[in-house]
Amino acid sequence: MLLKQGFKTAVPRILLFFCIALATASPCCADTSDFNDPASQKAILTLARRAYDAYARSRIVIAPPSPLSVLFSQRRAVFVSAMRSGAPRTCMGTLYPCQPSFAEEIIQNAVASAGRDRRFSPVKPDELNQLNLIVSIIVGSPKPISEQAVQSLDPSRAGLAVLNGDRFGVVLSGETDTPSNMLKWGRIRAGASNGSTIRLFEVNDIRFMESQFK
Repeated sequence: MLLKQGFKTAVPRILLFFCIALATASPCCADTSDFNDPASQKAILTLARRAYDAYARSRIVIAPPSPLSVLFSQRRAVFVSAMRSGAPRTCMGTLYPCQPSFAEEIIQNAVASAGRDRRFSPVKPDELNQLNLIVSIIVGSPKPISEQAVQSLDPSRAGLAVLNGDRFGVVLSGETDTPSNMLKWGRIRAGASNGSTIRLFEVNDIRFMESQFK
């Protein structure tokens, strides 16, 4: 998983600091009660799908719902992923809220996932109905963690962010079943060689997908 920044896969430190400053000014809520409700989950996935498909088909960035509901007016960081036949197709997102509302965060990251993930070939309109969209909502703020402590993480419930210079590599919950893979994949996604000095962060996220509702 990659943090988004225009058409680049690396995130300049200035953008990261900007998002952290926004999160500090208006803290990202740690309450997860909104996301235990299937109706809320479906509404979030529906918005992500509308934004994803509109950009993949026509390079259109949709407007957020108006008026914004309580669910969509809060501030949350989020990743939007797509799977095809069980394999990753695209994924982009943010570790800190960078948009004024959750709705706009979903839209911008769905757009980035649909058209700006340069690790993959562009998404074609005729494959959209074959994709299973996943939304991973970041809960609270990433917490610094030691490499030794990574081994005690539960990959089904927690993710890992690896910071290499000004580039993050993120492994979200549910991507693998071993902490060792989390660290290995995070290093690869952050572009960290064996001699690189890295910083590690535990990431808590809530993950749900379209296939749950089919």
